[in-house]
Amino acid sequence: MPRGGYRDNSGRKPKWNLGQTKAVRIPVVIADTILEVAKRLDEGESIESVIMPKSETTQLSQGVGEIGTSKADSKD
Repeated sequence: MPRGGYRDNSGRKPKWNLGQTKAVRIPVVIADTILEVAKRLDEGESIESVIMPKSETTQLSQGVGEIGTSKADSKD
């Protein structure tokens, strides 16, 4: 019986859904944060939701609604 060689579906399975990986050097103090962001992106989250927390997104959307209105326009 032959040993070794190529076998279908053998070997280590990939941990990432997005495909091939690349080793990069980053500062140790931000390594955990960068890895968490990469995992969330790999799971399918949008880049906007990963970069900006929901609280900041809500504040931004409320602020956008206020643009273009001035105190002169209000009848208080």
